[in-house]
Amino acid sequence: MKHNLDLENFFPYQFSILAQQMSEYIAQIYREQYGLSRFEWRALAAIAQTPNITAKDIILVTRLDKMQVSRAIAKLSESGYLNQQTSQLDKRSSTLSLSEVGTTLYGEIVPKVKEQEALLLSNLSDSERESFLTITKKLSAKIEAP
Repeated sequence: MKHNLDLENFFPYQFSILAQQMSEYIAQIYREQYGLSRFEWRALAAIAQTPNITAKDIILVTRLDKMQVSRAIAKLSESGYLNQQTSQLDKRSSTLSLSEVGTTLYGEIVPKVKEQEALLLSNLSDSERESFLTITKKLSAKIEAP
């Protein structure tokens, strides 16, 4: 029996294509205007959202692997965007927060990526946007469930 897979109607394929397209659409801002990689932007955003976060927590939040996070932290630190302090809970790790320069950078990028997001979603109604977000979260929870 021959099994055919119609990629045009295979949800995981279409969703991965959409995710890549959206990522590239938003990346235009932080990559072209600020020279940040996708991994650096994700780490920067995670640190901004949760000051005094550890690299291990960034891995959990961003779904990046250890090497990607390590390189992003190194580059962000080298650029002066981060403050690192030895963790009080585990002396082997550091907590990370944005420096003043990092906070300024983040403050410049966020309105631009939010505007880009609004343009991306502009052809959806409010209820479609809400439904899409709800469905995305439900699918993610389904995948995470044991």
